[in-house]
Amino acid sequence: MDLKALFRRIGYTEGGTDTERLIRLHRSFATHVPFENLDVYNGKLLSLKTEDLFEKIVTRHRGGYCFEMNGFFCAVLRELGFPAYGVLTRLSMYGSDFGAYLHRMNLTEADGVRYICDVGFGGDCFMEPLRLELGVPQTVHGATYRVVAGTAPSMEYTVQILRGDRFEDLMGFIDRPALEADFGVSNYYVNCSPDSGFRKMLMINRFTEEGRLSLMNLSFTVQKGDKTERRELTWEELPGVLKECFGLDAVPDRKPEGPGR
Repeated sequence: MDLKALFRRIGYTEGGTDTERLIRLHRSFATHVPFENLDVYNGKLLSLKTEDLFEKIVTRHRGGYCFEMNGFFCAVLRELGFPAYGVLTRLSMYGSDFGAYLHRMNLTEADGVRYICDVGFGGDCFMEPLRLELGVPQTVHGATYRVVAGTAPSMEYTVQILRGDRFEDLMGFIDRPALEADFGVSNYYVNCSPDSGFRKMLMINRFTEEGRLSLMNLSFTVQKGDKTERRELTWEELPGVLKECFGLDAVPDRKPEGPGR
């Protein structure tokens, strides 16, 4: 893997302790590589091969969704000497019940501490890795999370996020490395099933140092600190916003229908 090209792509410089390297790498990736589902929305079949992901993310300056982004990030971590592996994850969206294992994230270790890494979640995910430490609130980029024992059957751990005055479930997983074939099956459903939301709705997200940029269909949201601005884009404005705010030359092949969240 051409790590120098990757480092240029994400504005990352090596150096420091393993913990400092991991946090800086995760943050650099999250702020430079957007979560985006343009290929899925456009009906394209995705490849999870590391060389194809490098070509898409580094060479073509694209992003991707969880199976692409976290699969590639795991390969990068291993290349840099981190003992990383991927796990399949259930998601709970805004208080809903947990769904099927249709998300990927990674576990690794730095300086004797275990971490949860996720650079491929388009919702309220963490800009920096979370310590795999039970019950301890961790505030990252203005949001507070904690890891607790599994809150639903078949889950060993649950990651929760603080919303208002209460913690809500966000993702649940078992600490067991998944096979690439496992990710392939889950990815095929999300990529190809007519029931997959990623085929129906445009979803793009990128962290910034000040907050976050989000696009759901044509609803564009800019978060800076405590301030949030949201507006509806016109179809004609969309390519410019994709390029200027997310660094994307790719465009959807059809106009999104319905409001974003």
